[in-house]
Amino acid sequence: MDLFEYVWLTSFQITKKNHEEVKILLRDDFKYPTLGREKRGHVICLPKPVKRKDGRISYLGLLFDSDNDMHKRLLWQTFKASLFHLSMHVAASDYEAYAEWSNDKNIELATFIVSTLEDAVVRAGLKTLWAPFIKDVAVADTLSYLRMKPVHLILNPSLRFMASMISMYSMGKVKGNIPTGMTNEIVNIVSSLSEIQKVIQNELGKMSTFEQNGGISQKITDLSLLHRLATADVAYEALKKYGDVSEVPSLLYTENHGSNSIFFGNDIPSESHLRGNMKGALEALQVAANGDEGTQCPADKSLESEVSQVFSAMESKEATERKMLENYKLLGNGTRFRSFEFPREDFSEYIHGKSLLSSPIRRVLDRLRLLKNLTGEDYRHEMGSLDMQEAIQVVASKSKRTDVFVRDELQSREDAWAILVDASHSLKSFTGEVRGITLCLSEVARSLFPSQNAWSAFAFNDKFYIVKEFSENYNNRVRARIGGLEQGGMTYLTDALTLTAQALRKRTEESKLMVVVSDFFPSGYVGAEDTLRAYVKKIENSGTGVIGIGVRSRAVKNYFRINCVVNDPLELMKKFVNAFFEFSAMA
Repeated sequence: MDLFEYVWLTSFQITKKNHEEVKILLRDDFKYPTLGREKRGHVICLPKPVKRKDGRISYLGLLFDSDNDMHKRLLWQTFKASLFHLSMHVAASDYEAYAEWSNDKNIELATFIVSTLEDAVVRAGLKTLWAPFIKDVAVADTLSYLRMKPVHLILNPSLRFMASMISMYSMGKVKGNIPTGMTNEIVNIVSSLSEIQKVIQNELGKMSTFEQNGGISQKITDLSLLHRLATADVAYEALKKYGDVSEVPSLLYTENHGSNSIFFGNDIPSESHLRGNMKGALEALQVAANGDEGTQCPADKSLESEVSQVFSAMESKEATERKMLENYKLLGNGTRFRSFEFPREDFSEYIHGKSLLSSPIRRVLDRLRLLKNLTGEDYRHEMGSLDMQEAIQVVASKSKRTDVFVRDELQSREDAWAILVDASHSLKSFTGEVRGITLCLSEVARSLFPSQNAWSAFAFNDKFYIVKEFSENYNNRVRARIGGLEQGGMTYLTDALTLTAQALRKRTEESKLMVVVSDFFPSGYVGAEDTLRAYVKKIENSGTGVIGIGVRSRAVKNYFRINCVVNDPLELMKKFVNAFFEFSAMA
């Protein structure tokens, strides 16, 4: 089970929104999850479990033992709870409904109250529509509770109130001691949250599947908004008398709002402590705990199998990527690159780009098929896309021919391609164009080559990025790397050419082609232009074809014999194909 595939599929099932409407990011440099919005929709950012050199796994600021089955089970259930929680926010929450209420209010206090109210909506949605996920939420609540500071050790009165309210709502009890007056206020607010949750659960339970698929956010807003606003008023009045606060606390696995100082330590609680508190978490979620079921971390065979599959896939992927990076680091020995990495992944940006560029991609493929036809090769096949003209002729002549299909692959000779993309700061203003051109070329390569091991894609600045290695299939992980391409750093173009040429040299195909996308303004060391010019000539003389694609820059003409200048991916179709025709005539 691939972690990324699981995240994308699960979020889609919960949100009922496509990958363009919801961007889901997995980041190894984030400590806590976040939920935001951009022009096209919501952005869910989840911290990725990262294995450290000492073998422990860092996640949510905690350190899990990778050899401990309980630790791995706890990590996986907490990760899932985070995904479920943020995805249900996207499906059910309406933060804009509080816009008028929050005017002229303290931003930290208002944010905390709105977040807590919408957490009640999320819990109602998960409990009613996704009941099998509730135990994972209870596990995550229990872990957060055990890592929370006793509230009497929190000095700021407002922050102490907030932490107590979080504890009471998620676990049914406050961790630590607080004054009786504060306790009574918190109990009243949590009681209102529970009532809101029950009302929403009852109404969601009456909805048909068709109604649920149509979106539940507006229905929930219409149903309980007045009740939530009244609770918001009570909570705000109770909170504001304790003074201002500089942070908005939250549970470990829920959406983070910045600083979150209510937790301490990074060690994992013992299994006995987890068992001893699970019952309270389930009861706070209004889930009955039968016998021993509610007092232990669920560890049935299906969960254990799931955990085993997830960690096995993660370890296998990490080992494969680590070996790949080590190979390129060795291959790039002597280059100036600071590091060898994979790009950050953003599948949503890939999907959005693909939807905009499907037409030019198709036209590039059509023109490249035309090249095959013009060279006199047999372009007719017994499977593929129906050639309507051929089919009409066969029917009219009553022929028994069945070769009335065309295929995208160029099969006349074995080719190997390497796509090299400039990801340096000099092209930062054209990030979208560079990403789009990379997407177009990758989609063309995917369609042209019967074997996905015959082409690769790399990016560079003062680092070298593997977008797709020859040995990799063109899967969603690779597509997400294309979507995540960003600009920054110096332009070590000659170093990138050197390394890419060495990778191509290892290939056994008859024809080898490097497609270089850049503004062709190398930087980072003295004499970069002269060095680049000399090395391009060396590659061309070695028998490897090189096509330079200048992104809004005619500087490419100073270095590459076969070149084209494009302003955007839409212009790529005609100019790249013409350059490829020129290369084919010379090959």
